[in-house]
Amino acid sequence: MLQENRKDGVKWLFWGWFIVVLVLNVIPLGKETNRSLSGNKIYQFRLDYVVHSLTFLVFAWIWVLGKIKNVCWFEGNEVLKFGGIVFISALGLELLQIIIPYRTFNPMDMIANLFGALLAMLFILISHREHRSHRKEIYNTKI
Repeated sequence: MLQENRKDGVKWLFWGWFIVVLVLNVIPLGKETNRSLSGNKIYQFRLDYVVHSLTFLVFAWIWVLGKIKNVCWFEGNEVLKFGGIVFISALGLELLQIIIPYRTFNPMDMIANLFGALLAMLFILISHREHRSHRKEIYNTKI
């Protein structure tokens, strides 16, 4: 019972983070927040772009946490479905800002989103491969 609750908790973490990212992409942040994110740099990159990338990289951490808890994200093709949601949201959430009057679409933000989503996909693929080989070793079965 406790194990199932933990699995459900990790799934809620995925959808909860998705909702947080959605809300952050549609609410007005204010000029001071925008100025702070756009003006500060980490190495040669604007803090804004780093935050966009890290926002989608969090999904890789959620995936790995789910695999540690033996979460089956989706029935069949879970890597493709999970990654598809991350990739489409990276693209779609920035495109959504085109139709929101108080937000501004920025193609560089979308590129940063996609970079974070691609990094997340890379980590997810590596994790999936490691998880499968680990389960084969433990159970000596085909997965």
